[in-house]
Amino acid sequence: MGQPFNLVRWFAGLGLLWVSVSAIGLASLLTSFLSAHMLQRDAEVSADFIRSEVIVKPAAEYFAGNASPAGTQQLEAFFGSIAQMPDVVRANVYSADGVILWSSTPALIGHRSTTNHELQRALAGGIAVEDGVISAGTKPEYASFGAEAQGNRYMEAYLPIWAEGSRRVMGVVEIYRVPSSLFRTIDQGVQMVWAATLASAGLLYATLFWMIRRADQLLRSQREQLIEAETLATVGTFASAVAHGVRNPLASMRSSAELAIGEQDPGIRREMLGDILREADRLEGWVRDLLLGARGEALAPGAVAVTALLEEAVRSFGALARQQDVRLILRAPPVPAVRAEAGPLGRAMDNIIANAIQAVARGGEVVIETAVDRTGSMVEIRVADTGPGLSPELVRRVSRPFYSTKPQGTGLGLALARRIVVSYGGTLVLDSVTGRGTTVTIRLRTAAE
Repeated sequence: MGQPFNLVRWFAGLGLLWVSVSAIGLASLLTSFLSAHMLQRDAEVSADFIRSEVIVKPAAEYFAGNASPAGTQQLEAFFGSIAQMPDVVRANVYSADGVILWSSTPALIGHRSTTNHELQRALAGGIAVEDGVISAGTKPEYASFGAEAQGNRYMEAYLPIWAEGSRRVMGVVEIYRVPSSLFRTIDQGVQMVWAATLASAGLLYATLFWMIRRADQLLRSQREQLIEAETLATVGTFASAVAHGVRNPLASMRSSAELAIGEQDPGIRREMLGDILREADRLEGWVRDLLLGARGEALAPGAVAVTALLEEAVRSFGALARQQDVRLILRAPPVPAVRAEAGPLGRAMDNIIANAIQAVARGGEVVIETAVDRTGSMVEIRVADTGPGLSPELVRRVSRPFYSTKPQGTGLGLALARRIVVSYGGTLVLDSVTGRGTTVTIRLRTAAE
Protein backbone atom coordinates (compact mmCIF):
# COMPACT_ATOMS: atom_id res chain seq x y z
CA MET A 1 0.00 0.00 0.00
CA GLY A 2 1.39 3.42 -0.94
CA GLN A 3 2.03 6.30 1.39
CA PRO A 4 -1.07 8.31 2.37
CA PHE A 5 -1.49 11.66 0.65
CA ASN A 6 0.27 14.43 2.60
CA LEU A 7 -0.92 17.87 1.52
CA VAL A 8 1.86 19.79 3.29
CA ARG A 9 4.64 17.60 1.90
CA TRP A 10 3.13 17.73 -1.58
CA PHE A 11 2.90 21.52 -1.54
CA ALA A 12 6.36 21.94 0.03
CA GLY A 13 7.93 20.32 -3.02
CA LEU A 14 5.65 21.18 -5.90
CA GLY A 15 4.76 24.64 -4.54
CA LEU A 16 8.42 25.56 -4.08
CA LEU A 17 9.16 24.44 -7.63
CA TRP A 18 6.23 26.41 -9.05
CA VAL A 19 7.02 29.60 -7.10
CA SER A 20 10.73 29.36 -7.98
CA VAL A 21 10.13 28.86 -11.69
CA SER A 22 7.58 31.69 -11.72
CA ALA A 23 9.93 34.05 -9.85
CA ILE A 24 12.91 33.26 -12.08
CA GLY A 25 10.81 33.65 -15.21
CA LEU A 26 9.33 36.95 -14.03
CA ALA A 27 12.70 38.34 -12.95
CA SER A 28 14.30 37.34 -16.25
CA LEU A 29 11.50 38.99 -18.20
CA LEU A 30 11.68 42.21 -16.18
CA THR A 31 15.48 42.47 -16.32
CA SER A 32 15.47 41.81 -20.05
CA PHE A 33 12.86 44.51 -20.55
CA LEU A 34 14.71 46.93 -18.27
CA SER A 35 18.05 46.47 -20.07
CA ALA A 36 16.55 46.71 -23.55
CA HIS A 37 14.39 49.72 -22.62
CA MET A 38 17.26 51.70 -21.08
CA LEU A 39 19.60 50.98 -24.00
CA GLN A 40 16.85 51.89 -26.46
CA ARG A 41 16.08 55.07 -24.58
CA ASP A 42 19.76 56.08 -24.52
CA ALA A 43 19.97 55.51 -28.29
CA GLU A 44 16.85 57.62 -28.86
CA VAL A 45 18.36 60.52 -26.88
CA SER A 46 21.56 60.24 -28.93
CA ALA A 47 19.56 60.13 -32.17
CA ASP A 48 17.56 63.24 -31.20
CA PHE A 49 20.78 65.13 -30.40
CA ILE A 50 22.47 64.19 -33.71
CA ARG A 51 19.36 65.04 -35.76
CA SER A 52 19.02 68.44 -34.11
CA GLU A 53 22.61 69.28 -35.06
CA VAL A 54 22.52 67.80 -38.56
CA ILE A 55 19.37 69.74 -39.54
CA VAL A 56 21.19 73.10 -39.29
CA LYS A 57 24.02 71.79 -41.43
CA PRO A 58 24.01 70.92 -45.19
CA ALA A 59 23.19 67.25 -44.45
CA ALA A 60 21.08 66.56 -47.56
CA GLU A 61 23.87 67.59 -49.92
CA TYR A 62 26.46 65.70 -47.89
CA PHE A 63 24.58 62.38 -47.93
CA ALA A 64 23.77 62.88 -51.62
CA GLY A 65 27.49 63.35 -52.37
CA ASN A 66 27.29 66.93 -53.76
CA ALA A 67 28.02 69.03 -50.67
CA SER A 68 30.53 71.87 -50.88
CA PRO A 69 33.98 71.42 -49.29
CA ALA A 70 32.99 73.82 -46.53
CA GLY A 71 29.75 71.96 -45.82
CA THR A 72 31.54 68.62 -45.86
CA GLN A 73 34.19 69.90 -43.47
CA GLN A 74 31.53 71.30 -41.13
CA LEU A 75 29.60 68.01 -40.91
CA GLU A 76 32.68 65.83 -40.60
CA ALA A 77 33.96 68.07 -37.83
CA PHE A 78 30.69 67.46 -35.99
CA PHE A 79 31.01 63.70 -36.52
CA GLY A 80 34.60 63.92 -35.28
CA SER A 81 33.45 65.64 -32.09
CA ILE A 82 31.04 62.74 -31.51
CA ALA A 83 33.88 60.24 -31.96
CA GLN A 84 35.93 62.17 -29.36
CA MET A 85 33.34 61.73 -26.62
CA PRO A 86 34.74 59.86 -23.57
CA ASP A 87 32.79 56.61 -23.97
CA VAL A 88 32.80 56.42 -27.82
CA VAL A 89 35.30 53.99 -29.37
CA ARG A 90 34.15 54.33 -32.99
CA ALA A 91 31.74 56.29 -35.14
CA ASN A 92 30.71 55.60 -38.74
CA VAL A 93 28.45 57.53 -41.10
CA TYR A 94 26.60 55.64 -43.86
CA SER A 95 24.87 56.90 -46.98
CA ALA A 96 21.38 55.73 -47.96
CA ASP A 97 22.91 52.93 -50.05
CA GLY A 98 25.07 51.57 -47.19
CA VAL A 99 28.43 53.10 -48.14
CA ILE A 100 30.59 54.47 -45.31
CA LEU A 101 31.00 58.20 -46.00
CA TRP A 102 32.98 58.96 -42.86
CA SER A 103 34.55 56.93 -40.06
CA SER A 104 36.73 57.52 -37.03
CA THR A 105 38.73 54.68 -38.56
CA PRO A 106 39.68 56.17 -41.98
CA ALA A 107 40.47 52.74 -43.46
CA LEU A 108 36.76 51.93 -43.43
CA ILE A 109 35.72 54.90 -45.59
CA GLY A 110 34.25 53.76 -48.91
CA HIS A 111 33.35 50.27 -47.74
CA ARG A 112 29.83 49.00 -48.30
CA SER A 113 28.03 46.62 -45.89
CA THR A 114 25.52 44.17 -47.37
CA THR A 115 25.04 41.73 -44.45
CA ASN A 116 24.60 44.16 -41.57
CA HIS A 117 21.00 43.60 -40.40
CA GLU A 118 21.10 46.41 -37.85
CA LEU A 119 22.16 48.85 -40.61
CA GLN A 120 19.34 47.69 -42.87
CA ARG A 121 16.85 48.23 -40.05
CA ALA A 122 18.16 51.76 -39.48
CA LEU A 123 17.99 52.54 -43.22
CA ALA A 124 14.35 51.47 -43.03
CA GLY A 125 13.74 54.15 -40.37
CA GLY A 126 14.13 52.29 -37.08
CA ILE A 127 16.73 52.64 -34.34
CA ALA A 128 18.78 49.44 -33.97
CA VAL A 129 20.67 48.72 -30.73
CA GLU A 130 23.06 45.88 -29.94
CA ASP A 131 25.14 45.22 -26.84
CA GLY A 132 27.73 42.71 -25.75
CA VAL A 133 31.39 42.35 -24.72
CA ILE A 134 34.25 43.56 -26.91
CA SER A 135 36.47 40.64 -27.84
CA ALA A 136 38.88 40.48 -30.78
CA GLY A 137 38.04 36.80 -31.25
CA THR A 138 34.34 37.55 -31.77
CA LYS A 139 34.53 40.09 -34.63
CA PRO A 140 37.69 41.11 -36.55
CA GLU A 141 36.67 44.78 -36.33
CA TYR A 142 37.02 44.68 -32.53
CA ALA A 143 40.79 44.27 -32.92
CA SER A 144 41.10 47.96 -33.96
CA PHE A 145 39.47 49.21 -30.74
CA GLY A 146 42.68 48.93 -28.76
CA ALA A 147 43.72 46.84 -25.80
CA GLU A 148 42.07 49.17 -23.28
CA ALA A 149 38.60 48.46 -24.79
CA GLN A 150 38.93 44.67 -24.85
CA GLY A 151 36.72 42.88 -22.35
CA ASN A 152 34.44 45.86 -21.77
CA ARG A 153 30.72 45.87 -22.39
CA TYR A 154 29.75 47.87 -25.43
CA MET A 155 26.66 49.41 -26.93
CA GLU A 156 26.32 49.73 -30.70
CA ALA A 157 23.58 52.05 -31.96
CA TYR A 158 22.49 52.68 -35.57
CA LEU A 159 20.72 56.05 -35.69
CA PRO A 160 18.79 56.99 -38.87
CA ILE A 161 19.04 60.59 -40.15
CA TRP A 162 15.81 61.79 -41.78
CA ALA A 163 15.43 64.49 -44.39
CA GLU A 164 14.00 67.69 -42.97
CA GLY A 165 10.20 67.70 -43.11
CA SER A 166 9.88 64.03 -44.15
CA ARG A 167 10.48 60.46 -42.95
CA ARG A 168 12.95 59.71 -45.76
CA VAL A 169 16.22 58.32 -44.41
CA MET A 170 19.20 60.22 -45.83
CA GLY A 171 21.83 58.22 -43.95
CA VAL A 172 22.75 56.42 -40.74
CA VAL A 173 25.18 57.28 -37.94
CA GLU A 174 26.69 54.26 -36.19
CA ILE A 175 28.20 54.75 -32.74
CA TYR A 176 30.19 52.20 -30.74
CA ARG A 177 30.18 53.15 -27.07
CA VAL A 178 31.47 51.73 -23.81
CA PRO A 179 29.02 53.46 -21.44
CA SER A 180 30.24 52.15 -18.08
CA SER A 181 27.94 54.39 -16.02
CA LEU A 182 24.90 53.31 -18.06
CA PHE A 183 25.73 49.62 -17.61
CA ARG A 184 26.30 50.15 -13.87
CA THR A 185 22.85 51.74 -13.63
CA ILE A 186 21.35 48.83 -15.58
CA ASP A 187 23.15 46.32 -13.31
CA GLN A 188 21.83 48.07 -10.22
CA GLY A 189 18.31 47.95 -11.65
CA VAL A 190 18.71 44.26 -12.48
CA GLN A 191 19.91 43.52 -8.95
CA MET A 192 16.97 45.41 -7.47
CA VAL A 193 14.53 43.52 -9.70
CA TRP A 194 16.02 40.15 -8.74
CA ALA A 195 16.11 41.04 -5.05
CA ALA A 196 12.51 42.30 -5.05
CA THR A 197 11.26 39.32 -7.06
CA LEU A 198 13.01 36.73 -4.91
CA ALA A 199 11.86 38.44 -1.70
CA SER A 200 8.29 38.56 -2.98
CA ALA A 201 8.49 34.93 -4.05
CA GLY A 202 9.79 33.91 -0.63
CA LEU A 203 7.03 35.84 1.12
CA LEU A 204 4.42 34.37 -1.22
CA TYR A 205 5.71 30.84 -0.65
CA ALA A 206 5.79 31.31 3.12
CA THR A 207 2.23 32.66 3.11
CA LEU A 208 0.92 29.88 0.89
CA PHE A 209 2.79 27.26 2.93
CA TRP A 210 1.20 28.60 6.13
CA MET A 211 -2.24 28.57 4.51
CA ILE A 212 -1.78 25.01 3.19
CA ARG A 213 -0.46 23.82 6.55
CA ARG A 214 -3.40 25.44 8.32
CA ALA A 215 -5.84 23.93 5.83
CA ASP A 216 -4.23 20.50 6.29
CA GLN A 217 -4.62 20.79 10.07
CA LEU A 218 -8.26 21.76 9.67
CA LEU A 219 -8.89 18.89 7.25
CA ARG A 220 -7.28 16.42 9.63
CA SER A 221 -9.32 17.76 12.53
CA GLN A 222 -12.54 17.63 10.52
CA ARG A 223 -11.73 14.12 9.34
CA GLU A 224 -11.25 12.96 12.91
CA GLN A 225 -14.54 14.60 13.87
CA LEU A 226 -16.24 12.96 10.89
CA ILE A 227 -14.86 9.54 11.81
CA GLU A 228 -16.02 10.08 15.38
CA ALA A 229 -19.46 11.17 14.17
CA GLU A 230 -19.71 8.16 11.84
CA THR A 231 -18.67 5.87 14.69
CA LEU A 232 -21.30 7.37 16.98
CA ALA A 233 -23.88 7.13 14.18
CA THR A 234 -23.00 3.46 13.69
CA VAL A 235 -23.31 2.86 17.41
CA GLY A 236 -26.64 4.71 17.38
CA THR A 237 -27.91 2.65 14.47
CA PHE A 238 -26.74 -0.55 16.13
CA ALA A 239 -28.42 0.45 19.39
CA SER A 240 -31.63 1.39 17.55
CA ALA A 241 -31.63 -1.96 15.79
CA VAL A 242 -31.16 -3.77 19.10
CA ALA A 243 -33.89 -1.74 20.82
CA HIS A 244 -36.33 -2.22 17.98
CA GLY A 245 -35.59 -5.90 17.47
CA VAL A 246 -36.06 -6.74 21.13
CA ARG A 247 -39.56 -5.29 21.13
CA ASN A 248 -41.16 -7.98 18.95
CA PRO A 249 -39.99 -11.03 20.97
CA LEU A 250 -40.83 -9.22 24.20
CA ALA A 251 -44.32 -8.40 22.90
CA SER A 252 -44.87 -12.06 21.96
CA MET A 253 -43.58 -13.22 25.34
CA ARG A 254 -45.85 -10.77 27.15
CA SER A 255 -48.87 -11.87 25.12
CA SER A 256 -48.15 -15.54 25.83
CA ALA A 257 -47.67 -14.80 29.53
CA GLU A 258 -50.97 -12.86 29.73
CA LEU A 259 -52.83 -15.67 27.98
CA ALA A 260 -51.21 -18.25 30.24
CA ILE A 261 -52.24 -16.34 33.37
CA GLY A 262 -55.90 -16.40 32.43
CA GLU A 263 -55.92 -19.94 31.06
CA GLN A 264 -57.15 -22.81 33.26
CA ASP A 265 -56.30 -25.67 30.91
CA PRO A 266 -52.84 -27.01 31.89
CA GLY A 267 -52.15 -28.14 28.33
CA ILE A 268 -52.75 -24.69 26.87
CA ARG A 269 -50.81 -23.06 29.69
CA ARG A 270 -47.90 -25.40 28.94
CA GLU A 271 -48.14 -24.39 25.26
CA MET A 272 -48.05 -20.70 26.21
CA LEU A 273 -45.03 -21.24 28.45
CA GLY A 274 -43.38 -23.12 25.60
CA ASP A 275 -43.96 -20.08 23.37
CA ILE A 276 -42.29 -17.91 25.99
CA LEU A 277 -39.28 -20.22 26.06
CA ARG A 278 -39.05 -20.28 22.26
CA GLU A 279 -39.19 -16.47 22.14
CA ALA A 280 -36.49 -16.28 24.80
CA ASP A 281 -34.34 -18.63 22.72
CA ARG A 282 -35.01 -16.55 19.60
CA LEU A 283 -34.09 -13.40 21.48
CA GLU A 284 -30.88 -14.96 22.77
CA GLY A 285 -29.95 -16.14 19.26
CA TRP A 286 -30.70 -12.74 17.81
CA VAL A 287 -28.48 -10.98 20.35
CA ARG A 288 -25.73 -13.54 19.66
CA ASP A 289 -25.92 -12.83 15.92
CA LEU A 290 -25.71 -9.10 16.55
CA LEU A 291 -22.63 -9.52 18.73
CA LEU A 292 -20.98 -11.72 16.12
CA GLY A 293 -21.78 -9.14 13.45
CA ALA A 294 -20.35 -6.32 15.57
CA ARG A 295 -17.14 -8.36 15.92
CA GLY A 296 -17.01 -9.06 12.19
CA GLU A 297 -17.82 -12.75 12.61
CA ALA A 298 -21.24 -12.81 10.97
CA LEU A 299 -22.01 -15.88 8.91
CA ALA A 300 -21.92 -15.61 5.16
CA PRO A 301 -25.27 -15.84 3.34
CA GLY A 302 -26.40 -19.39 2.71
CA ALA A 303 -29.56 -21.31 1.85
CA VAL A 304 -32.57 -20.39 4.01
CA ALA A 305 -35.79 -22.41 3.93
CA VAL A 306 -38.46 -19.75 3.52
CA THR A 307 -41.44 -21.91 4.51
CA ALA A 308 -39.88 -23.04 7.81
CA LEU A 309 -38.83 -19.46 8.60
CA LEU A 310 -42.37 -18.15 7.99
CA GLU A 311 -43.94 -20.96 10.01
CA GLU A 312 -41.72 -20.04 12.96
CA ALA A 313 -42.66 -16.37 12.58
CA VAL A 314 -46.39 -17.19 12.52
CA ARG A 315 -46.02 -19.40 15.57
CA SER A 316 -44.11 -16.60 17.34
CA PHE A 317 -46.82 -14.00 16.64
CA GLY A 318 -49.74 -16.37 17.22
CA ALA A 319 -50.33 -15.26 20.81
CA LEU A 320 -50.12 -11.56 19.88
CA ALA A 321 -52.54 -12.05 17.00
CA ARG A 322 -55.05 -13.94 19.20
CA GLN A 323 -54.80 -11.29 21.88
CA GLN A 324 -55.67 -8.56 19.35
CA ASP A 325 -58.31 -10.75 17.63
CA VAL A 326 -56.42 -10.76 14.30
CA ARG A 327 -56.40 -13.76 11.99
CA LEU A 328 -52.86 -14.63 10.98
CA ILE A 329 -53.01 -16.75 7.78
CA LEU A 330 -50.02 -18.47 6.19
CA ARG A 331 -50.24 -19.73 2.59
CA ALA A 332 -46.75 -21.00 1.96
CA PRO A 333 -46.43 -23.84 -0.55
CA PRO A 334 -42.94 -25.35 -0.88
CA VAL A 335 -40.55 -22.90 -2.59
CA PRO A 336 -36.80 -23.05 -3.24
CA ALA A 337 -34.45 -21.92 -0.49
CA VAL A 338 -33.26 -18.31 -0.80
CA ARG A 339 -29.77 -16.87 -0.48
CA ALA A 340 -29.73 -15.11 2.92
CA GLU A 341 -29.06 -15.59 6.61
CA ALA A 342 -31.82 -17.06 8.75
CA GLY A 343 -31.31 -14.70 11.69
CA PRO A 344 -31.38 -11.31 9.92
CA LEU A 345 -34.07 -12.43 7.43
CA GLY A 346 -36.19 -13.69 10.33
CA ARG A 347 -35.87 -10.31 12.05
CA ALA A 348 -36.90 -8.54 8.83
CA MET A 349 -40.01 -10.74 8.58
CA ASP A 350 -40.78 -10.18 12.28
CA ASN A 351 -40.71 -6.40 11.76
CA ILE A 352 -43.03 -6.60 8.75
CA ILE A 353 -45.50 -9.02 10.39
CA ALA A 354 -45.53 -6.99 13.61
CA ASN A 355 -46.32 -3.81 11.67
CA ALA A 356 -49.11 -5.60 9.81
CA ILE A 357 -50.74 -6.96 13.02
CA GLN A 358 -50.56 -3.54 14.66
CA ALA A 359 -52.13 -1.88 11.61
CA VAL A 360 -55.19 -4.21 11.53
CA ALA A 361 -58.28 -3.55 13.64
CA ARG A 362 -59.96 -6.30 15.61
CA GLY A 363 -61.53 -8.88 13.35
CA GLY A 364 -59.08 -8.14 10.53
CA GLU A 365 -56.52 -10.48 9.04
CA VAL A 366 -52.92 -10.65 7.91
CA VAL A 367 -52.12 -12.99 5.03
CA ILE A 368 -48.59 -14.25 4.34
CA GLU A 369 -48.02 -15.86 0.95
CA THR A 370 -45.06 -17.20 -1.00
CA ALA A 371 -44.57 -17.77 -4.72
CA VAL A 372 -41.87 -18.28 -7.34
CA ASP A 373 -41.58 -15.90 -10.29
CA ARG A 374 -41.79 -17.07 -13.91
CA THR A 375 -38.05 -17.42 -14.33
CA GLY A 376 -37.74 -19.60 -11.23
CA SER A 377 -34.81 -17.51 -9.99
CA MET A 378 -36.67 -15.34 -7.48
CA VAL A 379 -38.88 -16.15 -4.49
CA GLU A 380 -41.60 -13.68 -3.54
CA ILE A 381 -42.91 -13.24 0.01
CA ARG A 382 -46.06 -11.12 0.36
CA VAL A 383 -47.45 -9.86 3.66
CA ALA A 384 -50.89 -8.27 3.15
CA ASP A 385 -53.09 -6.74 5.83
CA THR A 386 -56.67 -5.44 5.85
CA GLY A 387 -55.78 -2.28 7.70
CA PRO A 388 -56.71 1.29 6.77
CA GLY A 389 -53.88 1.60 4.27
CA LEU A 390 -51.65 4.59 3.60
CA SER A 391 -51.78 7.57 1.26
CA PRO A 392 -49.02 7.92 -1.36
CA GLU A 393 -47.39 10.66 0.74
CA LEU A 394 -47.32 8.43 3.83
CA VAL A 395 -45.92 5.55 1.76
CA ARG A 396 -42.96 7.78 0.88
CA ARG A 397 -42.50 8.92 4.47
CA VAL A 398 -42.66 5.53 6.19
CA SER A 399 -39.84 4.33 3.95
CA ARG A 400 -37.53 6.77 5.75
CA PRO A 401 -35.87 5.86 9.07
CA PHE A 402 -37.39 7.20 12.30
CA TYR A 403 -40.78 8.04 10.78
CA SER A 404 -43.78 6.11 12.09
CA THR A 405 -47.52 6.44 11.86
CA LYS A 406 -47.93 4.75 15.27
CA PRO A 407 -47.79 6.90 18.45
CA GLN A 408 -45.25 4.59 20.12
CA GLY A 409 -43.47 3.53 16.92
CA THR A 410 -39.75 4.03 16.34
CA GLY A 411 -39.89 4.20 12.55
CA LEU A 412 -37.12 1.62 12.18
CA GLY A 413 -38.96 -1.63 11.40
CA LEU A 414 -39.48 -1.13 7.68
CA ALA A 415 -36.15 0.65 7.19
CA LEU A 416 -34.19 -2.16 8.87
CA ALA A 417 -36.16 -4.81 6.95
CA ARG A 418 -35.39 -3.10 3.63
CA ARG A 419 -31.72 -2.77 4.56
CA ILE A 420 -31.49 -6.49 5.37
CA VAL A 421 -33.27 -7.57 2.17
CA VAL A 422 -31.20 -5.26 -0.04
CA SER A 423 -27.97 -6.58 1.55
CA TYR A 424 -28.85 -10.00 0.07
CA GLY A 425 -29.48 -8.56 -3.38
CA GLY A 426 -33.27 -8.54 -2.99
CA THR A 427 -35.96 -5.88 -3.11
CA LEU A 428 -38.70 -4.73 -0.76
CA VAL A 429 -41.72 -2.92 -2.18
CA LEU A 430 -44.45 -1.26 -0.10
CA ASP A 431 -47.83 -1.02 -1.85
CA SER A 432 -50.73 0.61 -0.03
CA VAL A 433 -54.09 2.14 -0.89
CA THR A 434 -56.12 4.17 1.56
CA GLY A 435 -59.01 2.04 2.86
CA ARG A 436 -57.76 -1.16 1.18
CA GLY A 437 -54.84 -2.23 3.32
CA THR A 438 -51.11 -2.54 2.75
CA THR A 439 -48.99 -5.19 1.04
CA VAL A 440 -45.23 -5.64 1.50
CA THR A 441 -43.56 -7.71 -1.21
CA ILE A 442 -40.06 -9.12 -0.74
CA ARG A 443 -38.18 -10.67 -3.66
CA LEU A 444 -35.03 -12.72 -2.98
CA ARG A 445 -32.80 -14.76 -5.23
CA THR A 446 -32.90 -18.52 -4.83
CA ALA A 447 -29.88 -20.17 -3.27
CA ALA A 448 -29.18 -22.00 -6.56
CA GLU A 449 -29.29 -18.73 -8.49
